[in-house]
Formats: sequence, C-alpha cells, structure tokens
Amino acid sequence: MQSPEPLIIGISPAIQKIRQLVQKVSTHDLNVLITGESGVGKKLVARSLHAHSQRKDKPFVKVNCAAIPFDLLESVLFGFEKGDHSGREKSKKGKFELAGEGTIFLDDIDEVPIPTQSKLLQVLQDRKYYRVGGHASLEARARIIATSNEDLAPEINADIFRAELFYLLSTVIIHVPPLRERKEDILPLVEYFNRSLSQERKQQPTPPLPPDLIDLFYEYHWPGNVRELYNYLQRHRLLNNTQEIKNEIQSSRQLTTWKEKAPDTGQSLESNACQENAAQDQEPTDTPFPSLKEVRDQMRRRVERDIIEKILQETGWNRKAAAIRLKISYRTLLYKIKELNITQSKDQ
Repeated sequence: MQSPEPLIIGISPAIQKIRQLVQKVSTHDLNVLITGESGVGKKLVARSLHAHSQRKDKPFVKVNCAAIPFDLLESVLFGFEKGDHSGREKSKKGKFELAGEGTIFLDDIDEVPIPTQSKLLQVLQDRKYYRVGGHASLEARARIIATSNEDLAPEINADIFRAELFYLLSTVIIHVPPLRERKEDILPLVEYFNRSLSQERKQQPTPPLPPDLIDLFYEYHWPGNVRELYNYLQRHRLLNNTQEIKNEIQSSRQLTTWKEKAPDTGQSLESNACQENAAQDQEPTDTPFPSLKEVRDQMRRRVERDIIEKILQETGWNRKAAAIRLKISYRTLLYKIKELNITQSKDQ
C-alpha cells in the first residue's frame, strides 16, 4: 500500500519558503542537506522531496546514522560478502543496494565516523562502491538526502567532519527553523494532528482545545519542537486532562525562567540556593525555585566541567589525548566542550 503524500504543515514565511524550495529541488537529482534542531520535521521534508521527485515510485530507505554502532555502519550502508574478515556465513545487501534508483536518507550524517565518511565521499564522487569483503564494483544509483542537527562548520574546523563530503552533500541546503521561531504554525499543526489522530483511531473529532491551553502553547519555548507538540496532543487525547498538560508546561517554563535569571557566576550551587533563600526571607519574589532534578543536573554539569577542564589542562589541551583519559569519544568531548562553554585560557 502506498504511503500518503507527506504534508509540510504551516503558514509561516519559513514553511512557505520550504514548500516552494521542495517543489523546485525535487525535480532535480541534486544532493540535499536538511538542517535543524531535533523534532522540527527534517524527515518530513526529506519524504516530501522524494514524494515529489521522479523517484517517488522507488524505495525511500532511511538510515539512522546515530543509532548504528560505528563498527557496523559501513556494513549497513554498503552490505557485506560472506566469508569476509568477520566470518559471516551469508552475504547481505546494504542500504545503498536496497535503495536502488530511489532515495537513501542519511539521518544524523554528523554522527558518521571519519573512516566511513571517506567511503561515502568516494561513493558520491565515483558513484561506485564495494560490499565489505567484496571485490565486485556496485553502482550507487540512489539520490542522497542527509540531515544534521548540528552546524557542521565547527566539526569541519575540528577535523571530525570532512569538508569535501559536506560540499558534495550540500548542493542544496534546506534549514527548518525551530517551532519557537514560527509560532504562527502552532494552530495549523494542532488542527492537523487532531484530525490525523481521529482518523488513525477511527474516533470522533477531538473537541477544540481550551483557549487558555492554546495561549500557553504560544507562550511555550518548545525545546522538543513539533515532535513535542504532537506528544502533548496524543496525551491530551488519551487522558483528556487539560490541567496536567498545563501544569507540565508551566513547570518547564519556570525552569527556563530560573536558568535565565540565575546565570553561572562561578559560585557553588548550594551558595546560590542559600542566597536566594535569604532573599526570599527578606521580601516576596516571583522567581521560581528549581526542582531537585534541576539542582542535580546543574551539579552534574558543574562536576563534568571541572573534570574536563582539569584533564584538558593536564594534556596541554590535546583533545584526543583528553578523550582517551576521560574514556569518551573524541566527538563526545567536543560536544561537551561546546555544551559546557569550556574555553582555553591564553596562557595555555
């Protein structure tokens, strides 16, 4: 049974531009890189590109690069022959072979390790590849669409993503902005998801959401983007408990407000908490206090930052050596350095 045509829902200028770009690009066999935060709808854009292309009747094969162990990814992409170095008893086709003349969708391309990036680069350049352990050349006929949650420029500068591969993948770049930057799309998305949920479950249409909940949706910052909105609507339909959804959103908003009003000053978290309690004794305040989970997360970040800074100093900021000492991957260390805003002092 053929899948329904994917719809890119929204009325914002950004979404209208994406729809126009999909219509233009889909008729050309160009490689496309789709960027944006997790949950914004990058896979939907990829499916739409495929559905409007001349390859629409061919396979659409998704590869979740982040979910496949590094040492297995090459075999998943290109397949393997029996009797290779791993002692496999049967040959198996890879995703490129299964995609045929359709589309291969490389989700989270930034998670692909350097050795496999080199193989992908060769495929894009020559349109030829070999199964792992094989000697027969196979033709790569599929169109390639890739996604990335991260800006690849820092990874290219850090030599963990090959610049040549980026240039070949990004013939066209489509950026999907986060939901908080296109809140005019919230109501169309709510209406579309509620209709879809009713059709899926063969139930009566969902009554309109209370106006105060819709207002809260417009005020919320949506860290999980469209996926988070869909999850809230699923739960609301299942539990029919508007107040629970409102309480959860309010709690998340309070945590965000506390983060904004309590920047890291270098003092211990306990000291900050004591100062805030003292201020509350002196006069009333509307600043919400963090939950125990928030306190624990803040403490974890502080400890991680201290340990990573110490190891980086001991290794003379040799990040590869530091990653080995910390028993984490080089990529993970780079993410931690960025996430925790760790910078090298001028005298190091």
